[in-house]
Amino acid sequence: MTQSIIVDGHRLIAGCADAYDVAARSMLEKFAQLHAAGPQLKPGSRIDFGWAPLQIEAQGEDWLVCEPDFGSEPMRWHPTVDQTLAVLQAQAALITDLGVSPQQTRGDQTLWLSPDALDAPRVYLHRNEASTPTESGWYIGRDRGEDKSAEVQRAQRVRAGTLASRKPEWVAVLALPAHYLVTFEQGEIAAIYDERDRCIFEHEGRSPSH
Repeated sequence: MTQSIIVDGHRLIAGCADAYDVAARSMLEKFAQLHAAGPQLKPGSRIDFGWAPLQIEAQGEDWLVCEPDFGSEPMRWHPTVDQTLAVLQAQAALITDLGVSPQQTRGDQTLWLSPDALDAPRVYLHRNEASTPTESGWYIGRDRGEDKSAEVQRAQRVRAGTLASRKPEWVAVLALPAHYLVTFEQGEIAAIYDERDRCIFEHEGRSPSH
């Protein structure tokens, strides 16, 4: 359930499920390389690991790699990396299948979320160019095929990372580039459209609206 590596006499530990052992080992080896190249890691160090900033915390003589709880305020840290590795693996698999160049969304960036979308059977995710580094450019709303102006006005700005626990099926598509649009139906990807409005993926047996 854990992977570890020795860094300057300290055991650097990544707590994870067995399914993420290989990914966790690779992550720790990268951290050891960063430590050797400098500046050296220590308790309190934060490392940008694509989807999430990870923080090193001391536990006795050991150092733990901790991932953020994006839903907490102020943000707390958990002594595991399961969620981070799950998100990155899901995103890498989708990007590879589609053959597109990724545009990473960080979990601490914000997106606009319509409250109605969380329980809607059909939703869409559309990415525009972000106006600031703290924004992802994503908007998530209900796919109703009608005027969405009222829904947009009620949309809330939330950290993208909160979706990993609230709607984990959505997070894989957050690595898609600007101007892509994704529709979901009953929790599954129904269709994906690229920046030229071309359908590059369509779930068999579904007729997504666009």
